[in-house]
Amino acid sequence: MEYNFINKDTFNKIIEYYITSLPTSKQEKALINLDLLNKIKEILLNPKNNNIYNKITHDWAKKRFKLEEIIPNDYRVIVKASNNPVLAVENMYEVLCQTHAEITQHGGQKQIWK
Repeated sequence: MEYNFINKDTFNKIIEYYITSLPTSKQEKALINLDLLNKIKEILLNPKNNNIYNKITHDWAKKRFKLEEIIPNDYRVIVKASNNPVLAVENMYEVLCQTHAEITQHGGQKQIWK
């Protein structure tokens, strides 16, 4: 679904600009994509297996995230610092726009001006 107040292409350009404006060393983990989210989940499900990915990613994941079991054998990744679930960048447009639409209860500029 596409929203009136920001289209998906514009949103993706904002995300891309944000990522590329960061130092190269921070770009990979600045916003978590589904691939990295699955790596984090795998690391947390097997915390003693140090052969999963590299040591830096392994230590980073264990330090910053934890798992929450939703139903048996189905987990979501939680940020330890805030106790909030991780929102993968691929889902960000839909979640942010849907939340914006629900909170403001308007359909965009056209509806406001009518």
